[in-house]
Amino acid sequence: MKISMINYKSLWALLFILASWITFTLFQNSTKIWSALNLSISLHHWNNSIKSLFLKAPLIPLKPLTETELRIKEIIEKLDQQIPPRPFTHMNTTTSATHSTATILNPRDTYCRGDQLDILLEMRDHLGHRKQYGGDFLRARMSSPALMAGASGKVTDFNNGTYLVSFTLFWEGQVSLSLLLIHPSEGVSALWSARNQGYDRVIFIGQFVNGTSQVHSECGLVLNTNAELCQYLDNRDQEAFYCVRPRHMPCAALTHMHSENKKVSYLSKQEKSLFERSNVGVEIMEKFNTISVSKCNTLKSVDLHESGKLQHQLAVDLDRNINIQWQKHCYPLVGSMTYSVKEMEYLTRAIDRTGGEKNTVIVISLGQHFRPFPIDVFIRRALNVHKAIKRLLLRSPDTMVIIKTENIREMYNDAERFSDFHGYIQYLIIKDIFQDLSVSIIDAWDITIAYGTNDVHPPQHVVGNQINILLNYIC
Repeated sequence: MKISMINYKSLWALLFILASWITFTLFQNSTKIWSALNLSISLHHWNNSIKSLFLKAPLIPLKPLTETELRIKEIIEKLDQQIPPRPFTHMNTTTSATHSTATILNPRDTYCRGDQLDILLEMRDHLGHRKQYGGDFLRARMSSPALMAGASGKVTDFNNGTYLVSFTLFWEGQVSLSLLLIHPSEGVSALWSARNQGYDRVIFIGQFVNGTSQVHSECGLVLNTNAELCQYLDNRDQEAFYCVRPRHMPCAALTHMHSENKKVSYLSKQEKSLFERSNVGVEIMEKFNTISVSKCNTLKSVDLHESGKLQHQLAVDLDRNINIQWQKHCYPLVGSMTYSVKEMEYLTRAIDRTGGEKNTVIVISLGQHFRPFPIDVFIRRALNVHKAIKRLLLRSPDTMVIIKTENIREMYNDAERFSDFHGYIQYLIIKDIFQDLSVSIIDAWDITIAYGTNDVHPPQHVVGNQINILLNYIC
């Protein structure tokens, strides 16, 4: 996907809600996501069973499972089928980027624009032995600094230690290739097992106010305590949040919240070594020469959306009847800055309050703040939003609904809580859940790989370009 630079000023501020949105893919006729995506990762079986996971969350566990809980269980089991165990006895037996090999298939001196370039990867461990299983978390990218262009590559895992990496050569000139080993399969296995063991990697501090009195109390999605709790429950959607009830304070006195990372880890000391900076995001193709691409005379088919060529300039007249509103996605909202809980409600309720019509556009983004918590939290939220959108489209089929996926972020920042591996699983879940609705997806995951931003808050020129394409789509 080719990228051009655009700088929005006032539009940037007003359209911040639309940050990082680009590339639309309709789901109406999509095939099942688990076969279509050629997963480039494999997951590890949980240490805890599905039953024990649900018993941890105090959401009426003694009653029969609801339709949503059955669907959560189904999705988790579908993921679990993709999770062969990955043994980890010593660092030497894990995947090594420096010992692995990359070979261009059918190499040429010069390629034509629109050609596909295929690379075969053979992964080896630190002792030089061929890996016998897949599941490494890889990221493929090609770029041209001269053109300020970039595109992601497709990774196919053959589950035997070999991978096929495919690039479409969208532009002429010199092209540089990059293939990163973000985490070895053993690290992926450790992250997945650790993620689903506890809700307490991030704790929330609630502020209760009663007259001139102010008290802080611990809050969270699940609290393991015998203390009296304030329960903030959406009965219909079974979305719950709890605080330890302060003495002499009503539960309704909760006004503000912030979060803190807790010194809790479910990784062993040996597993933590996999996520040291030197072992994360290691280049596999360091010695590769640049690829020369020519225009050639052969007519090639190039997807202009993929190559980023569709970049018409649009202007927005803010004096016209354009109203942009931003809504927090409610708990868990992770951040060290204090925010008001009185301004928060679950997205499903906001969607249900929307009448909708042909001039209404709803854009929904879920992702980054859910990474530190077990996957059932994210699945439940996505399913509830799916049901709300289904209700909206029944009463107003002309309403445009867009699902924006999350973007990649810093590779070296607290992998157990925030690794892009967690984000990628959520990315797959979103595409699976929403494939049956007439909605569009903005693939921010793909576009930020193309940019190579590695920033939880992409820079202004990235967001500006995405807004430009979004507005072109809407108008």
